Amino acid sequence: MSTLRRALATLPAPAGRLAVGYSGGRDSTALLHAVRGAHPERVLRAIHVCHHMQAEAEHWAAHCRAQCAALGVGFTRLDVDVATAGVEGREAAARRARYDAVAAALGGDELFLTAHHAEDQAETFLLQALRGAGLAGLAAMPVLRPLGAAQHWRPWLAVERATITDYARRHRLEWIEDPSNCDLSLDRAWLRERLWPILSERYPAAARTLARSSGHAAAGRRTVADLASRDHADAVDAAGRLDTTVLSALTADRQRALLRHWLDAQARDAPDQRHIEQIRALPGSRRTASPCVRFGSTEVRAFGDHLYAMAVLASAPFDWSSDWDGRQPLELPAGCGRLVWVVETGVEDARLQVAFRRGGERVAGRDGHHRALKDVLREQRVAPWLRGRIPLVYAQTVLVAAGDVWRHPEIERLLGGRGIHFHWRDAPAGAVARVVDVPPFG
Repeated sequence: MSTLRRALATLPAPAGRLAVGYSGGRDSTALLHAVRGAHPERVLRAIHVCHHMQAEAEHWAAHCRAQCAALGVGFTRLDVDVATAGVEGREAAARRARYDAVAAALGGDELFLTAHHAEDQAETFLLQALRGAGLAGLAAMPVLRPLGAAQHWRPWLAVERATITDYARRHRLEWIEDPSNCDLSLDRAWLRERLWPILSERYPAAARTLARSSGHAAAGRRTVADLASRDHADAVDAAGRLDTTVLSALTADRQRALLRHWLDAQARDAPDQRHIEQIRALPGSRRTASPCVRFGSTEVRAFGDHLYAMAVLASAPFDWSSDWDGRQPLELPAGCGRLVWVVETGVEDARLQVAFRRGGERVAGRDGHHRALKDVLREQRVAPWLRGRIPLVYAQTVLVAAGDVWRHPEIERLLGGRGIHFHWRDAPAGAVARVVDVPPFG
């Protein structure tokens, strides 16, 4: 059995079907042929992504379809639009579009294979190093990773390009050459065409040794991630808030690792080093200023002894108001969530109005005295960015509830029902349900 087929013999994950990423180039052609030989009993298909970035795109797709027919394997063509607007370049945009399309097309019982090899891994390691990447970048490409509902396997990361070329020639395989591989305006092509020949002449084992260095970085990354996961369990509560007292007790490096792990767990954007240092400084910022670090579509805010990660908050339309009968949840504007009314009995024909704070609102206490709503919200530890976004519920002109933070002590008499509660759902980060039946005054 050849080296390439031996690398394919044992699948790394359960799979009912196999799918090969098939561009029509030498490496993916060899992979498709080798997989068919190593697993003739498996259901196999090739997935060809057409980027429409080259004039020959249709010819390549037709070639791939014909090769699949000759091998007796299924063929799936995916067409993508490569948008290059924004900070990412053409290579990155094409890669993102390609993997997004493949992830959507894969079934949960499929194992997706690509023909990345040792030189690809070494090139990725070098490019990441030149960009100043940390362990995550230097770890380069993992052998196995989730992709959509399936798993993505790179079985040849330890195999050198020459071995693949020899296999393709021995089996007289037909492949196509992508001219972008020689386009020196692309970083990876420049590295392959200009730097790699010089590097490998001086260091013949460069591909293996750099790939091995990438493996060391991956091991280090796993160790850091394990420690960050433990710190995360100690520092983050069920609402996703990060306790700054726990954070500050850690070393600087563990703080940085924990912050990255936390933001990833919250499905937020990945921060760069500058943003991480700004976030680390948040706990020492003035508490009344609602300090914030913004990057991408993410904001990290500090309040009390916690950090909050959230989507960038839109400006609340303070002149907004809406009539509401309470029968259906009320969608609030500007990403402020929705309001749900729950009542046990009574209240057949409610006529409510909902609005945001405009300043000067006062709330009733049990003894009939009134206080400023802003004081109640502050005493109830409502985060500053929520105070202007909390939905206020009025019956005629009487304020009967402020989200699920406060409600009028006579709300059941005013609305003619029992067991009345308002729940503020999908609110921005920082909202915690805490209905105050009896305000702290009176």
